[in-house]
Order: sequence, then C-alpha cells, then structure tokens
Amino acid sequence: MAITLDSAGLPVDEQARNALLTEFRSRVGHLVEGLRGIDAEKGDGDVSTSYRYAPVPAACPLCSEQLDLQNVHIDTENGALASAVCTSDQCDWSSDAVYRIIDFESSESDAFESSVLTGDIEPSYHPY
Repeated sequence: MAITLDSAGLPVDEQARNALLTEFRSRVGHLVEGLRGIDAEKGDGDVSTSYRYAPVPAACPLCSEQLDLQNVHIDTENGALASAVCTSDQCDWSSDAVYRIIDFESSESDAFESSVLTGDIEPSYHPY
C-alpha cells in the first residue's frame, strides 16, 4: 500500500517537518490498525518527502537465479522491452522485461544530479 500526498506544503524548518511527518506516520498507523486483515505491527511504515521508484530484481520469479536480458528494443514512448531468460539449467522460465525512464542524471566531474530531485521534471505514478 502506498499513500502519496502531492503539494502538501510541509514546513521548511527541518525539526517542524520531522515532527509533522512523525505525527502523520502515527495517525496513519492508527487508522490501519482498525482495518480487518491488516496487521499494522508487521507492516513497514515509512514516511518520506521524496519521490520513489519501484524496481524489481533481475532474478527469476520461479527459482531466483539470475536472468539473462537479451535483445533490448527501445519503444516509441517511455521505455524499452528486452527478452528475459532464466540462466538456470533446471528452469525454463522466460518473459519480456519492461523498462521505463525514471530519471535523467546530468553530471559535472564526478557528481551526478537527478532531474527529479532538482524539480526539473516530475514523475507520474500509475497503478498496475
């Protein structure tokens, strides 16, 4: 479960912002505790003030062995596809791997700067 709150107008002062985020985490935790079938104590509650991305491991979903990614094809929108084949001799799993552009990083010398973190671009979120 993810809760996203855009343009919340958080306090600039770090101490005040952290206090607000702690209170928010606590209040959401209390709301979740009352829902049937959800164990808030076992959940991993996190409140952050940044964008997030959701990577999946390059491991076979059946046997957890490493995947061999082949034939990367750039699509006409925002990503690419590749053939993903399990490297295990005992597993014959294969599928398409889906890629999406999640950020642009510019560099000066050895430092990289994220376009998302600087606010130059804003990511969008889509449910599966």
